[in-house]
Amino acid sequence: MKAKKILAAVTALSLTTVVFASCGDSADSSSSTAAATTTTAVTTTTTAATTTTAAADSAATGGGAGDSAVAADSTADSKTTGGDSDYTPVKTFEGYDAFLMFGDGEWLWGNWEGQGEPEATKAFGVDADITGDGEYTVSITNASISYDDPDEGINPQIALDGDYAVGAQGCVVMCVDIIGLLNGEKLKGTGDPKTDKETPGKYNADDLKVELKSIKADGQEVAFDKAKIKYGNIEDNNNCYRIEIYNDYGDTAKDSPIDKDNLAFEDSLEITFSIEGLSE
Repeated sequence: MKAKKILAAVTALSLTTVVFASCGDSADSSSSTAAATTTTAVTTTTTAATTTTAAADSAATGGGAGDSAVAADSTADSKTTGGDSDYTPVKTFEGYDAFLMFGDGEWLWGNWEGQGEPEATKAFGVDADITGDGEYTVSITNASISYDDPDEGINPQIALDGDYAVGAQGCVVMCVDIIGLLNGEKLKGTGDPKTDKETPGKYNADDLKVELKSIKADGQEVAFDKAKIKYGNIEDNNNCYRIEIYNDYGDTAKDSPIDKDNLAFEDSLEITFSIEGLSE
């Protein structure tokens, strides 16, 4: 038991070190020297794979102001999901791949890429296929975050109790990224914008109307200051459209739109948003 706890902590810490080097845009490179979050010991009977992977592609800088979050207080009896049989990733998209980028305070729940990215190894979410104007939900669930993908393997950050992931506590990053959407001015790649983040897409961020509708932790509403959410092409290393809710390496760390320290859930985190301006 002790050995397995130590293994989970070591694995999470090794991922944390890599994430510090990749979170944020080029203006925030100094954040990579920030002190690593020490993984709190958790009660667990098994741990995830012992190998590590490179962590988050990025978590951009942004601004915001504080408000309180309603933390979901779930118990073991609420474990209605979990296990591979409850989740099948969708990796082909008719429109644009939107995903929930998230890392909890102990670096155990980590989802850093979209399922549609061709060589993704850090994708463990339930993505949305953005095919036009409308309302969409992206999420991570206990089943998705602990899924043993035949291509990607199991999330190397996660700590398991049997086949069920230990619940998430706190938050270091919470964003929604829509891949392939924006006609960025700085990056002019020549690939497919839906799979190559450096290739410009079709839309100008200022011409889109995007609004965060709700955050739910285990089905319970999480309060946020909607006036302080940041929208647009926040990073300078891709052409993604981002809804930035919280980022430990950006301005929202100083004045957060959510009470990120009291965020807690066991089964799911869901973000619902609306988008207008995609219709031809």
